[in-house]
Amino acid sequence: MLDTVSTVKPGKYRKWLASFLLLSLALFLSACATGNKLSPAQVELSGDGGEVNILWSAIPRPAPLPPLDHAALLLPVHFGGSEEKIFYMQFDLGHPSTVFYSHKWKEIAEKYQFVNSGDKLAAVNFKLGDMQVLAKDVSIMQREGTGVDWSKDSVEVIGTIGSDLIDGRVVVLDFKKDIVQFARERKGLHLASSKFQPFSFSGRRIVMPVTFDGEEKTVMYDSGSSAFSWLSNEKTFQRLAKQDVRPVAYPIRSWDKILTAHTVETSAEATVAGIKLPVKEISYIQDMGFLQELAISSLGAGGMVGNKLFLGKKLIIDTRKLEMALEE
Repeated sequence: MLDTVSTVKPGKYRKWLASFLLLSLALFLSACATGNKLSPAQVELSGDGGEVNILWSAIPRPAPLPPLDHAALLLPVHFGGSEEKIFYMQFDLGHPSTVFYSHKWKEIAEKYQFVNSGDKLAAVNFKLGDMQVLAKDVSIMQREGTGVDWSKDSVEVIGTIGSDLIDGRVVVLDFKKDIVQFARERKGLHLASSKFQPFSFSGRRIVMPVTFDGEEKTVMYDSGSSAFSWLSNEKTFQRLAKQDVRPVAYPIRSWDKILTAHTVETSAEATVAGIKLPVKEISYIQDMGFLQELAISSLGAGGMVGNKLFLGKKLIIDTRKLEMALEE
């Protein structure tokens, strides 16, 4: 659950009062283990696109780790007219399909008279900022929890916007201005000096080349896992951890299973599209299970990177040309 806010402003932080429940990681690990049983949705943006402000949520972490001020990337959505209540959806490019959460959607469907067909929506229109979105065959994900708080200022996270929204489009995650831009073409959205590099978008998952301390690896980029700068394996974790710093272990939940995350400071540097970035922290997940580890390795042998690595930068992802760039 999130604290309430009075207005939505770019870069404004809200505390996530749940313990260490990282929904994005749960979605990612579940998809890895099951091959993503959720049917793929079809999500279309009308017009040429537009931009929308980011609302960041925050979660605490056990000492001596600092709190995560950028724990989840939330985007505002609403149904009906502009005077209607603003909801939020997590923008999770690590998940290939947009979904709504059952415990919230039931009340929304009743209020706006949406027709469910079992655990799926045939079609639903909503606005992402000022952009019109048409979503077809959207799954309703079963989740337990409270219904909607209809007070104007409550922050209600009702679902996840997946990478289906950016399929065949350009998305700019501007972590300097805390906005996300969507467009059909990347012209005018980047500097002339930007260095574009190829990436893979197989299965609607972004797998990119990243050089860590001179060693090139392929990693999956997951905008839903802001908690991790670089999620790797235990061997790499041990090799790159600062020797004078004790790692911190803490529980995270993946559906009904409790896993243990290990995080430690590192001096490693990452190079993405010609830009050097301090990694700062490296993590691994203990006892994920063979299928999940195998799936992660197949998606990106170097593991997974989250938003934390790119904070203060501008990440441009072009899924039409399968090229990406990073700007300082």
